[in-house]
Amino acid sequence: MSALMKKHHTNNNSNVDLITVKIESPRLKIFLLPKEEVDGLIKLLKRYQVDEKDTVPWKEGFKGLLEKSSSGGIAIRAEREMAKMTQVQLAEELNVTQHVISEMENGKRSIGKNMAKKLAVVFKTDYRLFL
Repeated sequence: MSALMKKHHTNNNSNVDLITVKIESPRLKIFLLPKEEVDGLIKLLKRYQVDEKDTVPWKEGFKGLLEKSSSGGIAIRAEREMAKMTQVQLAEELNVTQHVISEMENGKRSIGKNMAKKLAVVFKTDYRLFL
C-alpha cells in the first residue's frame, strides 16, 4: 500500500487535503481519503496485519487439494464460486459442456492457453491464473 498527498477540488470550490491509497489485490484499486481519516484506516489495517513468519506458501496450504486437482482447476472453481456461477452457467459462457468444466476443475483435462484466455475474459482476470 502506498500513500500520496493530493489536493482534491470539490464542488464547493474549496480544496481538501486527500490521501491517495493504492491497494493491489489482485487488481489495482485507488481510494481518496480525507487526510483526517488516515489514522483510523491505519488502526483498522493493523488489526488485520499478519506477520509473514506466520504464513505458508499457498501450494503448501492446499497440498491435499492439489493432489486431487491442478492449480488451474482450483483457480477455475474458485473464480466460478466467487462469481456465484454453476458449472452449467460457465459451460454456456464458454460454449462447452458442463462435463468439460468438471474435468478441468478436477485436473482430468488440461487447460490450454486458448481456454485460459476465454476463462480470463469471463472472470476479468489474467489468463495465466488458469495455466
